[in-house]
Amino acid sequence: MTAPIVTSIATKGDFYVPAFELRMRGRPAAPDVIRDVISVSYKDSLTDVDNFDVVINNWDAANRSFKYADDTRFDPGTEIELWMGYRGGHGLEKMITGEITSLRPSFPSAGQPTLTVSGLNLLHRLRKEERSETYLDRTDSEIAEAVGRRLGIEVDTKPQREPRHAYLLQNNAYDIVFLLQRARANGYDLFVTQNDHLFFGPSTEVPRPTYELVYGGSLIEFQPELTTAHQVGEVVVRGWDPIRKQKIEYKAKPGELATDVLGARKSYEQRKEIVADRVVESPAEAKRLAVEILQRIAKGLVTATGSTVGLPRLRAGGVIEVGGLGRRFTGRYFVTDTTHAIGDGGYTTQFGCRREEVKGN
Repeated sequence: MTAPIVTSIATKGDFYVPAFELRMRGRPAAPDVIRDVISVSYKDSLTDVDNFDVVINNWDAANRSFKYADDTRFDPGTEIELWMGYRGGHGLEKMITGEITSLRPSFPSAGQPTLTVSGLNLLHRLRKEERSETYLDRTDSEIAEAVGRRLGIEVDTKPQREPRHAYLLQNNAYDIVFLLQRARANGYDLFVTQNDHLFFGPSTEVPRPTYELVYGGSLIEFQPELTTAHQVGEVVVRGWDPIRKQKIEYKAKPGELATDVLGARKSYEQRKEIVADRVVESPAEAKRLAVEILQRIAKGLVTATGSTVGLPRLRAGGVIEVGGLGRRFTGRYFVTDTTHAIGDGGYTTQFGCRREEVKGN
């Protein structure tokens, strides 16, 4: 999920008592249930459906019996909302509206029995039917909007010089899976926004930082990795024009990318990736495909994981500016996944990200 814009997080911000709220079937969970909750967590990702876990004490010491393992209130299929944040200040943020999909009781040799209630975003219901569809004379963004109308979900698109497909087939695939495939084919991302829309477009369209995090202050830890093992200095796309009886070829270079390519380029600038197994209809199509593939490869140059104080608005699809890390690793990162957890250790947010410095910024 993408997040509203927040300019910075101070070392000592307005962080009050970590808190959460569960709403089941549209109503707040009973106070006795809340008192039994040991921990809650929420995870989102650009590639997976959002999910949550709620760990509950399952032992009634007074009656020496299990409290929730046989209770119907947590039956799979039950809709649940998870809110997280702080008492006071900006209050709680809704993290997910989902449904319970699994129950995992634990009966340990020492300690009290627990019950872990897990669930998925309601969008997982969209995977209920594989279907075949044809799309004529449409761009991928137009196709995404059409799929969204079929699913009853508004799709926010940010098209960038997309070609029109004379004919495109969705071959016996779930709509959501098909949209993920089209997003990856364009070098785009697909994720759920804060207002429950779908975003279909390039990650560089996220306009400003979600948070500014500084090592030694709001950033608890940060572990970046710069690797050139899979980087290339050029992507070559080759095809054949059967009408003109001539080859089609385009060579994409790092200078054509929307993001700056950082790192020791000399170590890989002589490497090439040659693509000759795709259907290429024109030189323009070859250029688009070559640049998209090179952009996708370049995004894996610098990746990182980190953790900070609990920030309920920090979500996958957002952007952070990271500081205090030296010249090479300080800068703009696109968030690919987050894990929010409230438990005995308070409220923390862990995240994965990739370096994306937009040209011109």
